[in-house]
Amino acid sequence: MKPAVKPAWPVIAGLFALIISGCATSTDYLEYRPSGSPQRVADTLLSSIRTCWFGEGVSAFADYAYEPELASHSNRPRILIVRASEPGGLPQLIVEASRDSRRTSVKLFGPLLATPLGPRIQADIDRWTKGNSGCA
Repeated sequence: MKPAVKPAWPVIAGLFALIISGCATSTDYLEYRPSGSPQRVADTLLSSIRTCWFGEGVSAFADYAYEPELASHSNRPRILIVRASEPGGLPQLIVEASRDSRRTSVKLFGPLLATPLGPRIQADIDRWTKGNSGCA
């Protein structure tokens, strides 16, 4: 007697479902809604980031450097936070300003948000997008 051959389609369907679930969209960024143009907001954020995160005597961001990309043809100016040891490497945080049909939006995303610096980053960006330029 020959052993029964089970059809492969349930296994294939299960693998397909697993792959698709990994691609499911979720909000993988934080969003703020400041007033002003994306360019003006990005300029303001850059000034605050330069002073409060990378200013003289600030050690929390000592392992990182910032790379502004404010001259954006897509009207999405960005500020990239990268590892200081890898200036051309993958950004650890992206701060992007854009405008949809109604308002300016600032989005934050990147692995730096999941580190102990994450709460500080969120609090600072929240404060700065509300018009307060001070450091914490």
